[in-house]
Amino acid sequence: MQDLRQPNGQAQIFRAGHFWNSNVCAAAIGGAGAGVLMLVVMTIVVSENPTRGNVLFAAGLAIVLIASAICLLPGNLIAAYPYAVSVEEGKGVELRAPLKTIFIPIEDVGDVRTSYLQPGYVVRLKTRHRLLMSFLIPSFFGDQAEPLANVIREEIQRRGS
Repeated sequence: MQDLRQPNGQAQIFRAGHFWNSNVCAAAIGGAGAGVLMLVVMTIVVSENPTRGNVLFAAGLAIVLIASAICLLPGNLIAAYPYAVSVEEGKGVELRAPLKTIFIPIEDVGDVRTSYLQPGYVVRLKTRHRLLMSFLIPSFFGDQAEPLANVIREEIQRRGS
């Protein structure tokens, strides 16, 4: 395996495989498209038959879609499944997700553990970044998943000493 270390001051970039990258991006696009489609259908239903039940259902659906969009983008939950992660020595971790890039200072990173629910690693944070409390390094990072987890562990240990 190749040495992934970079000269001091440069970030080490770890990328997921094409399957994970396309899956994460397609899920974001598909979710947005489905939300727009639901709003259009509910607008048609309410305009054709404005009964109390239809109006309440449409209002509830609109609230759920707006709350979901707020949680994903301003709430940073979209970065829980990044397609690329860069680690800058002594500074922090940058998560790249569809429509969002989030920088997390290394002081805010808690620990790295093997995930029991999904293949890969879970990186837990000491402090929340809006709604983001942890992120996943899935096995779809391929041969870069374990080195990424090890680099984050090294940064946590370096910070502690």
